[in-house]
Amino acid sequence: MNDFLKLNIDRQFAVIGDSHGCYYEFKELLEKIWENYGKDTFIISVGDNIDRGDYNLDTLSYCIELFEKGKFIEVQSNHMDKFVRWLKGNKVKVSYGLQKTVEEFQSLSVSLQEKLKEKILNYWEKLPLYIIVNGDTIVAHAGIKDEYIGKKDKKVRSFVLYGATTGRFLENGFPERLDWTKWRKVNEKSPKIIYGHQVFEEPYINNRAYGIDTGCVLGNKLTAYLPKLDKFEFVKAKKQYYSFEEK
Repeated sequence: MNDFLKLNIDRQFAVIGDSHGCYYEFKELLEKIWENYGKDTFIISVGDNIDRGDYNLDTLSYCIELFEKGKFIEVQSNHMDKFVRWLKGNKVKVSYGLQKTVEEFQSLSVSLQEKLKEKILNYWEKLPLYIIVNGDTIVAHAGIKDEYIGKKDKKVRSFVLYGATTGRFLENGFPERLDWTKWRKVNEKSPKIIYGHQVFEEPYINNRAYGIDTGCVLGNKLTAYLPKLDKFEFVKAKKQYYSFEEK
């Protein structure tokens, strides 16, 4: 799906940051939310639930299972997009954590690979580019400009998946990113925008935008945000799974 999705949620919901294959932390955080706020609390993920961690396929399979039960949805994200392109046979650079997911996949038998590939591709086709919840909350992987909300062209897709970049690259090979939240001109009616992609030690809040990738896979913690309650929940990483020095 290259479209955005409008959701009306009349119950509690939580938005989860990038888990990057941290299956046990991901599952623990969801269980914590369901225990504290009710088992019918709906879960939205900002994406990037694979690559860099140790349990990428377990995490992805769990996401698919919850999606099929109607308890969960994630938005499209750059790491998932790259893995899908690899599954389809497109030429991609297997680096920056993707190699871990690929190695897990290739360790499966051929028959299991085919079954899982079909399942993942079908799942990917159902994922929205971004989600508008109750008209006042936007979930987008790397964020979204206000003027892009309700649109879905290539420029919007690039921003949603990769955020604002300068076109230059840092010494570690990662693109140089800009803080797009500083450009927002907001008022009390401006929607909350919840995003991941860029790592912060603590949730980054600026101009009604909430960055909730707190680097669980790097050894920090996994974060959830409950917009209706304006409240965060956290689970500490069990270890450091990845370093940005790895490619």
